[in-house]
Amino acid sequence: MRQIIFKKLYIVYTLLMLFSLAIVLVSVPSASALNYQSDVGINFTFNPTLSISLSPNNLTIPNLSPSTTDTSNEILVNVATNNVYGYNLYATVGNETYNNTNFTHTDNTDVFSSIPTTANLSALTTDNTWGYTYSLDHGTTWSNYNGLPLYTTNNPTRLKKNSGSSNDTINFKIAAKAGSTQPSGTYTNIINFTAITKPTPITLADAYTKEGKELYHGYYKMQDMTHTICEETEDIGSQLQVIDIRDDKVYWIAKLADNNCWMTQNLDLDIDDTRTYTHYDTDLGWTTGDETATWKPTEGHSTINFTGTTVDGWVDSNTEPYSANPGDKYIYTSNSTANDTTYTSLQECINAGHDDCTHYHIGNYYNWSAVVANNNTSTLTSNNAPNSVCSSNWKLPMAKTVNDFATLAETYDLYGPNTSKLRISPIYFTRAGLFNGAIAYAGYNWYWLGTPSGVSNAYAPIFYGNIFSTTNADRKSYGFPVRCLAR
Repeated sequence: MRQIIFKKLYIVYTLLMLFSLAIVLVSVPSASALNYQSDVGINFTFNPTLSISLSPNNLTIPNLSPSTTDTSNEILVNVATNNVYGYNLYATVGNETYNNTNFTHTDNTDVFSSIPTTANLSALTTDNTWGYTYSLDHGTTWSNYNGLPLYTTNNPTRLKKNSGSSNDTINFKIAAKAGSTQPSGTYTNIINFTAITKPTPITLADAYTKEGKELYHGYYKMQDMTHTICEETEDIGSQLQVIDIRDDKVYWIAKLADNNCWMTQNLDLDIDDTRTYTHYDTDLGWTTGDETATWKPTEGHSTINFTGTTVDGWVDSNTEPYSANPGDKYIYTSNSTANDTTYTSLQECINAGHDDCTHYHIGNYYNWSAVVANNNTSTLTSNNAPNSVCSSNWKLPMAKTVNDFATLAETYDLYGPNTSKLRISPIYFTRAGLFNGAIAYAGYNWYWLGTPSGVSNAYAPIFYGNIFSTTNADRKSYGFPVRCLAR
């Protein structure tokens, strides 16, 4: 008969937080008296707590028989904190006495070896090994078996991540598989459960600063975005204004819950046919690593500016780049049908009888050739386009391999009645309609993807009313808005 005893440790951390309140004292004047106001600030410190409690005290496998696998009793690991940013719960194995990841026999050198930390086994398959499993739903479902790293590791196993104050309990147990000739006796080690409160999450601005980026005209550069900056930003929904050095226009960007950094305003770049765009400032050659890539729009293909409802110069082309700048437009926020109208001023919108008129930054309209920065897209009929009109270090969302808009929609559950969330924080999509020589379908919204759908069409997610389709494809000749996301 063999007995396995697994002892445990716990560690408690506490941090300090500061709360501020202010009391406003206002004198009550008589009918003829003067009055004044004086503010008195009050500050006090409040000690947040973080604690771990374990029950019962030990993990045991009391009757492990030869040539069998058996599990231990369950222990409950309770973590309680009032830290608003939550905590991470980690586990390791061993200490100064048990300086290894194995169960060690008390009387000789025989061991039950730990399975690898990445084993992910539904059942133990090797004799004389052990692993752990845990449940986050009160024992209903359990993880596969894995091993724990040694207590000295810099990369402990994270069992749970919590994003706010809470009182949580997880179920935890181990299992061991014995061979037929393993010596009987007691095998021991120690598991360490460590809970660490999470600090204030890193914002986009923090991440730019951490990477040593410098301000330009008071803003960080859109072109200075990197994958590392987006990845290091922990504050989901964190927003930042950045500047596009191609024309010094400023845009809001945000780290969203799909773990991508997105523009939360439509691109407003006026294409200039006298200018050569380069790998340094534009999304040219970033897919292939070609730092020499450039794009100069064909003569006569600068962005068309207009302030009215129609404009000359727009060509219905599937292969050549055309774009249009509509200027500022106003719509009313309930605008969700195909035939509703945009207005050139707030007063014009009010005069039309709407009481919820809102300024929408529509940005520019680009046909698909302009979006992918190509003067002749006749050969781009299937694969994702390699270039785009986005800033360098940014790219168009794509539909092949991963549909970036679909991932975003699934993350925020934006389908059906939830499509209204598309127009509010933190996404801020706008109903800009389409452009084909004039603005049409102002209550609808399309956004270009960088993926063609045959000769004449390309993917362009659409939403209107309660409809949100991330697989919609439309004519490449139409002008739609653009939202870029960081590479």
